[in-house]
Amino acid sequence: ARPTSTLRRTASATPSFNTDATEFSKHFGFQHLLNSPLPSPALPSIVPRHGKKPTPRPFRKAFRISVRLSTWLFGITFIYWLLWALRSPKDSSTSITYLSLNVNGYDVSEQDSSTREAAPIVVVDSHNKAKWTVSIPRDASFPLRQSQYAEICAQSDRIVDQLNLGHTHHHVGSRQSPVATGFIDVQEAHEQGILSPADVKEMQVDRDSLHDESLVDAQRSVKIKTHDGSGDPEICEKSLIFLMESADAGMGKTLLGLWMAYGLAQEEGRAFFIDDSNWAYGKYTTFFKPPPVPSCRLPPATQRLPCPHQTRHLVILSSTYKWVFGDLMQPSAHHHLSHKAIARKSRAFSLAHAGHDALFHLTGPDADYVSTRFAELDSTTQSPSGLAIGLHLRRGDRHPWEPQYSDSYIPPSTYLSTAQSLLNQHFNPHNITLTHTAASAISASTFLLASDDPEIYTAPEFASSYIQIQRAQSQILLASKATLDAATPDPVPAPTADPAFIKFVEPNVGWEGGFFASIFWGLGNPAEGRRAARGERPERPEKQPNEETLRLREYVGRAYLLDLKVLGNAPGGVVCGVSSFACRVLGVMKGWEEVEGNGLWRNVDGGFNGWVGLVEGD
Repeated sequence: ARPTSTLRRTASATPSFNTDATEFSKHFGFQHLLNSPLPSPALPSIVPRHGKKPTPRPFRKAFRISVRLSTWLFGITFIYWLLWALRSPKDSSTSITYLSLNVNGYDVSEQDSSTREAAPIVVVDSHNKAKWTVSIPRDASFPLRQSQYAEICAQSDRIVDQLNLGHTHHHVGSRQSPVATGFIDVQEAHEQGILSPADVKEMQVDRDSLHDESLVDAQRSVKIKTHDGSGDPEICEKSLIFLMESADAGMGKTLLGLWMAYGLAQEEGRAFFIDDSNWAYGKYTTFFKPPPVPSCRLPPATQRLPCPHQTRHLVILSSTYKWVFGDLMQPSAHHHLSHKAIARKSRAFSLAHAGHDALFHLTGPDADYVSTRFAELDSTTQSPSGLAIGLHLRRGDRHPWEPQYSDSYIPPSTYLSTAQSLLNQHFNPHNITLTHTAASAISASTFLLASDDPEIYTAPEFASSYIQIQRAQSQILLASKATLDAATPDPVPAPTADPAFIKFVEPNVGWEGGFFASIFWGLGNPAEGRRAARGERPERPEKQPNEETLRLREYVGRAYLLDLKVLGNAPGGVVCGVSSFACRVLGVMKGWEEVEGNGLWRNVDGGFNGWVGLVEGD
């Protein structure tokens, strides 16, 4: 029988290779691979190995990248946190450190009890819930400096953030602020024994507070009978104290804030007080009739706080406007107003208008002059039925918001054309051919001009106007240097014993170009003006202004108020630039309907429609 053939790999079937025995072939030869059977191709398994679907390579790569990114982000976050923890001493001064002092169930935390500076402090109740109040040393003078009040509110903001008393951040003065549940008013803190025992004595009747020298004359000494029949008035349940002191040389921002503060006090049922002790212009009653006198007296100074808004006895000044008025202030003049923002602006206007009606009453010879001036204007415009329209041009250190004129000033021709459009609105609303009556009324009308620049009255645009132009008032005028030199020439230096030495004599300084803060601060004290120009003027000078300085400042303030009083009562309307505080004050004087309704208040600072009140950072 024929033997069965078998198929097997033989040596002859193997490809021929040089198999010399070398050191490499001994250790790394491929002979064993050539003699082994060829691997069978394997089909992919239907069931994944180990019961898991293998991760595709692209997903593995993405996973590794995400892990690396997460590690980097964690590292960067840790470094940022570390830097924040090691921030400047000023910021770290409000970090919360809890002392082991327990008072009536409260742990009291103070930044540094040895410094005894006015500052917010944190307390923790028996339920381990953090609350806060503001501690003002009983020996601190009232009022504190402007920067101190602002710093108290800024620290309060940071403490509220650290305590996480609310889910969203608000200034402690905002009505939407959630700190009402976390803030303990000073009176309650006294009653609960949270503050130091030395401060509790302040709850007793302080005779000095019955005659507070910081208040205006009429409010300084309140004489009423209390429920117990004594002659000492009771402490107000709630109060608002407005400080006239301001870092601004101008009066407009203070005036607008004063009026809003009064309206806020009336809205919230607070007794209203005015503090003029450090006002650059002198005494409040030099310019205005005394404000309404409350039927109660102020609490001790330790209870008068600049924030939060919910405090019983609120102090307001220009450096704390944003904490008190909150969302009643616009973020910027360029901010687009939503429907809610317009409603808030209307409320701010309403508060200011209430303050104007109650407080803007001139006194003394200025009140008499205004009455006479109004009668003159009525007689000159009523026959034959002309109108008086006010024009206010602000120059000096206040530049327009409109980019085109941000480094200069809006030209007088813009004011004139806007005022003429007001006349057409009155006498030719349909823009048709003028009738003889309308033409006569227009020609009989008057433009009342007011400006901080005495040279603006002789501008060519006004000289060539076909409408009669008058100064708004001539009771008190700001003079240019040329006018001063004509009246009293610059003094000649007196001879000295040493011919090489010439005694310096201050020359006349006029208001040409407009109102500049450095000129105002230098009235009666040129050296102070030079310091102000260099930015070196102290926040509150140690010495009070001398009599000559106060007299000159009073003249400036009275001239400003007389201009406002006459222009605000011009029946035909008023034209101004809203970047100026005077223009915003004039809008309040005219009323909401005339500003937003019939257009008798016209703004020439392009791009800003409608009235603007207080603006953050302005």
